[in-house]
Amino acid sequence: MTRTRGWLELSAPDIGARLQGGALPLLVTGSVEQHGPHLPCGTDYMAALVIAQRVAEKLGALLLPLSPLGVAPYHRAFPGSLTLAPETFIALFRDVCEGLARGGASRAAVLNWHEGNMAPLQVAALGVRQKVELDIVLVQAFLIAHELFGATTPLTHAGEMEILPVVAYDASLVDLGRATNPSPLERGLAQHALYRRVASQPILADFRSVAPTGWYGPLGSPTPESAEAFVEAVAERAAAYIRETFDGLRKERG
Repeated sequence: MTRTRGWLELSAPDIGARLQGGALPLLVTGSVEQHGPHLPCGTDYMAALVIAQRVAEKLGALLLPLSPLGVAPYHRAFPGSLTLAPETFIALFRDVCEGLARGGASRAAVLNWHEGNMAPLQVAALGVRQKVELDIVLVQAFLIAHELFGATTPLTHAGEMEILPVVAYDASLVDLGRATNPSPLERGLAQHALYRRVASQPILADFRSVAPTGWYGPLGSPTPESAEAFVEAVAERAAAYIRETFDGLRKERG
């Protein structure tokens, strides 16, 4: 796929012209946190970025990396993990979105691959919407992946569902030969499920309560072809959700 230039690669007049023409800013968010010994600490950001690049192509959007860092304090017990405080993440998102509105954007979308960013993104987007005229759509790419592939590839931490997008991003960063210390799958699924409940859930303080070794999940048999198919499917569904949501807002307003 030939990649079009994103926000950081364009000049000011080019960005201005694109925004005046209705181009959609597409913000990318992830996390820098441990993903076991076999995946890089930037897995969540790489997954978001490689999917967002394809979404941007499909929508003619302006790709705008927000920050590789996200909200992940529960991974701090493991080397390499970094986190922003929720209020820092919210302030960063708010400032960028207000800048988009001042620059002529009337809408923006966010493609996220990290559970810890979900609540801060919702709070931040609500705050932005109260201050400026900027419609925001939040897309949780890892949930789309679960929707599409969860029946055969469970949503775990550092298992196949997170290996595939990293293979698509840069296969040399994946070393499955080092994945020799998985935490028990059933324990990981059961404990993680507690924090994914909607009606009632505890607050995750230390990921070791889910996976003592930091990761769990089947590795699968990833190939460049299966990775590409995975990323393309998630990107196609994400682009469709973004189109449908903005179309719905336009119809609602007449």
